[in-house]
Amino acid sequence: MIFANQAGVQHSTIEELGDRTVITDGRNLPVFASASLEEPQRGLTEAVVVVHGALRNAGDYYRAIEKAPGRLVVAPQFLTVDDVRGRPERAHYLHWGTEDWKGGLGEVSSFTVMDELLRGLGAFPGLRRVTLVGNSAGGQFVNRYAAVGRGPDDLDVPVRFVVANPSTYLYFDVHRPKDGSFAPHGGIEVDQWRYGFGDPVPPYIDVPPGRLRGKAVEGYFARYIERDVVYLLGEEDADPGALLLEVHPAAEAQGRTRKERGENYHRYLAFKAGRPVHRLVHVPGVGHDAAAMFGSPEGRRHLFGDG
Repeated sequence: MIFANQAGVQHSTIEELGDRTVITDGRNLPVFASASLEEPQRGLTEAVVVVHGALRNAGDYYRAIEKAPGRLVVAPQFLTVDDVRGRPERAHYLHWGTEDWKGGLGEVSSFTVMDELLRGLGAFPGLRRVTLVGNSAGGQFVNRYAAVGRGPDDLDVPVRFVVANPSTYLYFDVHRPKDGSFAPHGGIEVDQWRYGFGDPVPPYIDVPPGRLRGKAVEGYFARYIERDVVYLLGEEDADPGALLLEVHPAAEAQGRTRKERGENYHRYLAFKAGRPVHRLVHVPGVGHDAAAMFGSPEGRRHLFGDG
């Protein structure tokens, strides 16, 4: 089964690693950061945590976020087995399966790592806001983490989640878009985790088996729709043959293109909640390009402003 268009490019080894580290479970995660994460600094009022895409080029994502006085920018780097295989000097780094980090799977959940990172930010005096943003596969991570992550609830400052151009989204039941509305989908695989809450769900997520699972998922939904979430969609990210667009049946059940899937998901949340939920923002003239998304007026407004 083909998982995504030209999926093989994900197996190229990333050479540039973050020059700082976050330690989780005794292992190191490389990060790029505009200031020390170990010595909380006064004068920092805003933190932006940016999650890279499938190619793990966290350095490019870090450089795409505007640096400014009072703003801490952090770009964690979720390496895969391809980045450490045959590289003994990298053996101490946390790493995941190619798809696992995007949805919190792995021996050490990538969600646990984000919890640790946010917990560290909580020690910064004067911090007034945290924005967690991801584009493409990073958008997938941010969408799922906003739904099930525990770290944001431990902070005393508001957290905004900016989900930009992901290939797929997390649904909270078996309804999928159909003929302009939503209807139960009969395929079991469309509800498998990361597309829904079907197995294999990461151990990080507290969902019991049987009928109680549905109640737990509804609890996650109730919390998710109260989050401050913005969906940024490039108007030109509408190619069904786009690089790394997922074409797994569970992905195609959400729509044909990244743009269509984002629009469908925003309508789905309103359908399920019975009211408008979150904000959907189109970015004119931009396709699947993280730097262009973040640097656009729409991106800047919702990353750094009060949009």
